[in-house]
Amino acid sequence: MSTRRFRRRIGWAIIILLVIAVSAYLLITQPGAGTSQPFIPATVAQPVGDLPNPPDKPQPKEITFEGCPPEGRGGDSDLNLLKNRVDIGNYSPVSFDSLTLLTWPKTVEQRYMKDWPADGRAFIAQYAGVPIIVEGYIESVREAPPEPANCNFTGSSLTDWVIYFTKNARDIRSQAVVIRATPRVRVNHKWTLDLLRSTAVDNHLPVRVSGWLLFDPEHPGDVGKTRATLWEIHPVMQIEIFQNGKWVTLDKLAN
Repeated sequence: MSTRRFRRRIGWAIIILLVIAVSAYLLITQPGAGTSQPFIPATVAQPVGDLPNPPDKPQPKEITFEGCPPEGRGGDSDLNLLKNRVDIGNYSPVSFDSLTLLTWPKTVEQRYMKDWPADGRAFIAQYAGVPIIVEGYIESVREAPPEPANCNFTGSSLTDWVIYFTKNARDIRSQAVVIRATPRVRVNHKWTLDLLRSTAVDNHLPVRVSGWLLFDPEHPGDVGKTRATLWEIHPVMQIEIFQNGKWVTLDKLAN
């Protein structure tokens, strides 16, 4: 091959590579092209399903419980205050999918609320603290270990219940939204773990829960394993079971 022909082929190869590179750049920079656009925390959250986004949310009401103050002892005191609220809300019906589709900025994961960047805080604040009512099923329920929100108390009456709440009766835990039944709320109910398991879990009966939407940044490593999202219903204020064609509170089933 002559030197002139070799250089000509090299030139064409360079031109082709440049055309490919420019085309790829234009494709990537087109809005909505390819994969999802990079998440910008400062962006206002887009409406998610039927999830309400009220500008004014009820201020949490807390109590001291068994000597444990509302802010708990240790950990994230701001988050503890939200976990320990006891007020009843005007609950808005939302679909299960609305919870699992709701996103969050990665910049707030595994950080205390006081250390969240302003844009991340503003993003979470759009939905955190919304009172909601959701229907689904309970995959399983367990007692949580001692934790700062409950002053690291031990004993079944002083720790949270962790409820794995799913859209369908046979869904697995990785598809669940975590619900927390706190001791400060349970003291006003007749709920028991045995009753919840025998009605909702063992019989796969539909469940309707009412409570407060909360973002818990502490468990990003669990997403896709033992939960579908970092958004929780925490605390849950009311639990109802669909039995004999109607919704019945768990309290009535305890009688």
